Amino acid sequence: MTKKLKRKVGRIWLISDTHFNHAEKMIEYCDRSSVYEEVLIQSFISMIPPQDTLIHLGDFCVGKDEEMHQKYLAPIYGKTVLIRGNHDRKSVSWYLAHGWSAVFDRVGIECFGKKILFSHVPVKDDGWYDLNIHGHFHNSKFRYHEPELMAVKNRKHRLFCLEKIGYRPILLQTFIQKEYGKNQNKILDKAKATIRKPSLARKKI
Repeated sequence: MTKKLKRKVGRIWLISDTHFNHAEKMIEYCDRSSVYEEVLIQSFISMIPPQDTLIHLGDFCVGKDEEMHQKYLAPIYGKTVLIRGNHDRKSVSWYLAHGWSAVFDRVGIECFGKKILFSHVPVKDDGWYDLNIHGHFHNSKFRYHEPELMAVKNRKHRLFCLEKIGYRPILLQTFIQKEYGKNQNKILDKAKATIRKPSLARKKI
């Protein structure tokens, strides 16, 4: 039976595929700005207050994990949730010990009138979620995406692409408004968030 967790999370911010310590390749493959890492950390500090929660959709860094967490995670004031990606290869306990408030392979919430699943890669529709927000693909062309992942995608999947939002976190509310239109405002104003299901360990947040 899936456990449902209820807690106050403040506003929810999204980020994905930061790939700290991987700037050279990100500039080459994804045409990122040469200063994207600095833009990200300044945005984390200036935009996310202690009462808010940042959900990271995976691939926080590539190598030098200790150093990257100290430099880019430790300064964040808000609560932080990591959805592990293919480059996040440490144990759950390691990530919790190095500053993350909670760590999952995927997690669902019910808010803004929708059941939303957060994951690093698109997850096959099992009928539970209305929306699956994922990362992983960056701004690369479809022909470079893994066929087995493309095969599960449908109208419920939405790609969070860091390259298209100016290397800054974005409010979940704003993301949904962009995806579904401004007619969601009344729902958003009344919404309360409920985090659903961790299959993995977590710290109290």
